[in-house]
Amino acid sequence: MPVAETETGTQLPESSRQRPVSGPLVAMAVLYLAAVSGFMIWRGISVSPDYLLLLMLPIALVTGRFLRFLRDWVPFILIFLAWEAMRGVAPKTGIPPHVGDLAGLEKALFGGHLPTVVLQAWLANPPGRVVAYAATVVYFCHFVFPLGVALALWLVDRRQFIRFTTALMGMAFVAFVIFLLAPTAPPWYADSHGVITGVTKIISTTLPSDISPYYAVLNPNPVAAFPSLHAAFPFLGYLAIRETFSRRVSWLALGWCVAVWFSVVYLGEHYVVDVVAGIGLAAASWWVLNHVVAPIYSGLRPTRELPLSADQQAAIGIPIDERATANSDGANVVP
Repeated sequence: MPVAETETGTQLPESSRQRPVSGPLVAMAVLYLAAVSGFMIWRGISVSPDYLLLLMLPIALVTGRFLRFLRDWVPFILIFLAWEAMRGVAPKTGIPPHVGDLAGLEKALFGGHLPTVVLQAWLANPPGRVVAYAATVVYFCHFVFPLGVALALWLVDRRQFIRFTTALMGMAFVAFVIFLLAPTAPPWYADSHGVITGVTKIISTTLPSDISPYYAVLNPNPVAAFPSLHAAFPFLGYLAIRETFSRRVSWLALGWCVAVWFSVVYLGEHYVVDVVAGIGLAAASWWVLNHVVAPIYSGLRPTRELPLSADQQAAIGIPIDERATANSDGANVVP
């Protein structure tokens, strides 16, 4: 079997790397997922993981990896959906949610003001409705972005896909424990209970969203604000993208993160401190994966050991003029 040699002299089989699809096909797959998700949001259909799995099946067929897709994705989505079901346990524990604590901390950090109240007041005029609808669309892409990142990684680098999904689920289960032991209320909840004033639950005034039959039977958890997984999911995706794709793609991913962070605060779904905690949780999860878990389980080590071929560099979007800088450190070749 052909082998490649790493910097340390260890020989690795070339088959340990899934041959990447072409860059245009990766772009088309991502655009297809974004377009269909946008259509679903427009038609008032919630874009949840169970629907997204079905939407990805045509991509798996086109790439000729249908069975591999089922082996890789079905267990991941099933675990994800099981985690979603577990979240409904938290409201049944009887632990009273923290409603005023985070609001008090937020005011202390921002000179007695709540950023959510300030943003909603600034954007209360008619042009602000455009922002409200745009922020709602961003908010409804809570699952679209991380699963879209997972799809792009799966098409280009299966090992990075496994690393990302492992970190994602590990982070989600840590958040579940926090939600279970220390439930926290979002700004709209605090306003509805008279703790703060001036916050509107904007999502209820913009786009409708019918959930899937599976999510319809779940018990929602309205007091799972800290840390914000809406902030954590995209940032974890950015960290994975930064190691795999070009600098331009990484900047786009970071821009999406900023859009999400603004949206969840403006919509009244999270405080700024929730967002900061979510970013910290994502960063910590990625660090633990790389420095604690990966040294123990070789299958979770990054695919930096094999130099990138020209086809692999093209698939992950490295421009031709930057490919000369590619080296055995893997895809993260652009500073």
